[in-house]
Amino acid sequence: MKALTTLIFLLTSYNCSLAQDHPYTPKFSYEIERDLAKGVIHESRAALLSSLIGDYRASTTYSDNNVSWGVDSLSLGGLSIQDAIPFIVNAAADHQIVIISESHTKPQHRIFALELITELSKIGFRHLGMETLSSYPNNTLVDTLLQEREYPLNHPITGTYTLEPQMGNLVREALGLGYHLFPYERTTRGGSKGREEIQADNISAYLNNHPDAKIVILCGLHHAIESEHRKNPESQYMANYLKVKTGIDPLTIYQDNFTEKFTHNEHALLRRINLTGPSVFTDNKSSLVSITPHVDVEVLHPKTVYIDGRPNWMYRKGLRKAVDIDKQGIATYPVIVSAFPEGESNSVPVDRIELKHQNDNKVLVLAPGPYRIEIYDGTNVTLVEKVVK
Repeated sequence: MKALTTLIFLLTSYNCSLAQDHPYTPKFSYEIERDLAKGVIHESRAALLSSLIGDYRASTTYSDNNVSWGVDSLSLGGLSIQDAIPFIVNAAADHQIVIISESHTKPQHRIFALELITELSKIGFRHLGMETLSSYPNNTLVDTLLQEREYPLNHPITGTYTLEPQMGNLVREALGLGYHLFPYERTTRGGSKGREEIQADNISAYLNNHPDAKIVILCGLHHAIESEHRKNPESQYMANYLKVKTGIDPLTIYQDNFTEKFTHNEHALLRRINLTGPSVFTDNKSSLVSITPHVDVEVLHPKTVYIDGRPNWMYRKGLRKAVDIDKQGIATYPVIVSAFPEGESNSVPVDRIELKHQNDNKVLVLAPGPYRIEIYDGTNVTLVEKVVK
């Protein structure tokens, strides 16, 4: 058990009417379950809302994805498994575009993407296209001050998935690394082109304005397919359209086939091997191996282990630490606890958890530094100031 840093309460509360000034107020798990049971929301929405309160297991249970493309029946004999980051960075040196796909219910994919773009920044990648960023029809950011402010707002003005703490951290840290963020999602419906092609057109337009840019594209799931594998009879996938339209061969990375699953059968390989971190397949010459024609790289993620009630990947190899919550000032449960970096205003929290009862001992997972902690019980918000050392 890790030594825990205790939060000291400053018993300052304000009425929830002030909390409503925040554009997004998180929902409790019982509210999510109630709305799902009543048919007010669908499973995908329940998954998103659960991710926003740090409930990884519930989020993935509500919405998960099958292993794709028959990968679960491939013979993988003769291949080695190596640490992902150095092999991908080495391969990316020969590419102008790197496309990383994620499952929107699996924050460990965002943590991996952040670690990867950190290393890619060292070899000249400075532009990051994000599917989640809100944009106008002319493909400019709705959140016009994002680049200057260097953190996402707790509001859809920045994006939808950016409301999730690990995606918020990715945005925050990417800006700190000097990345220029740009949107590329379709903003209007209708016309002869579908979503995938419009995404590719938007990225192509950005490249036309930045012809020498080395860019990373963060997208959801199958948008990263660069083969001619069709989405439906009318459409290819975004990466294929982009490859054809620009003549640039992207390095495509898929993360979900070899990540644990809860509602579908996960890949059997994950039960047979003991991964120590995100990994990739290599051959006997230590070269990356593409096991399907659809993407260049399949990332293997270790199965989650919980430390103090939180997924082990949250701790980011010791860069984050467990921060306990002193419950003496909490009168009613459940509560949602959110941690914000000091100096940010109306930002996405760097971590958020729900404590369902007084014996719920989940912790916040934070980097060293000063924070403002908000503890929300559905009516009031209690403010806590804390410096994590």
